[in-house]
Amino acid sequence: MKTIEIEDDLYKHILNNIEAFGETPSQILRRLLALPKESTSVEAEVKPVQPEVAEVVEITATSSEKEKPAETLNNQPEALYVHKGVKELFSDPAFKAETVITNKFMMMLTTMYFEKKAEFIEAAETTKGRTRAYLGTQLEELLNSDNEEELAQFKASKPRTIPNTPYWVITNANTGRKRIILTQMMASMGYPHHLIGRIKEEI
Repeated sequence: MKTIEIEDDLYKHILNNIEAFGETPSQILRRLLALPKESTSVEAEVKPVQPEVAEVVEITATSSEKEKPAETLNNQPEALYVHKGVKELFSDPAFKAETVITNKFMMMLTTMYFEKKAEFIEAAETTKGRTRAYLGTQLEELLNSDNEEELAQFKASKPRTIPNTPYWVITNANTGRKRIILTQMMASMGYPHHLIGRIKEEI
């Protein structure tokens, strides 16, 4: 596996062209460039240890991506867990074994994004607190704001990119607030009540 550097707009373009849940940046580029699929020998070499974990392709963004505060980039789940939806994620052994609440929070949001992308985009516009947005896009622009007071408040919320999506979400919220964010998102996205009710058990 090779490491390459790409600019932020190219990375966003790759993410915006995801067609299948669990599709990696490498697979997206192969499809966009009309290249043949990887040979079985190559696939065997990069096959992850755990079957639930999708292949990870390391791509390093340049410019403003490197200028982000460390808390927006570190400690993110390293791979996208492939599931048909939230119900399957709740039953995943790796999800159940995860002890870091923020990582489970991120895994939930990634799964929701790919299970119901259109509904996620709409719900993200309305899921807000009284004085701040909980999640959104254009993280680089917000981090480059000239308003020092607003920038300080935004950085204090410790925004982090939701893995394999163009969205960021605040992470300095306590567990109760994270549950509220997930509950609001799932309700807006039309998830059944019995799945929404399991948030307290799983997060």
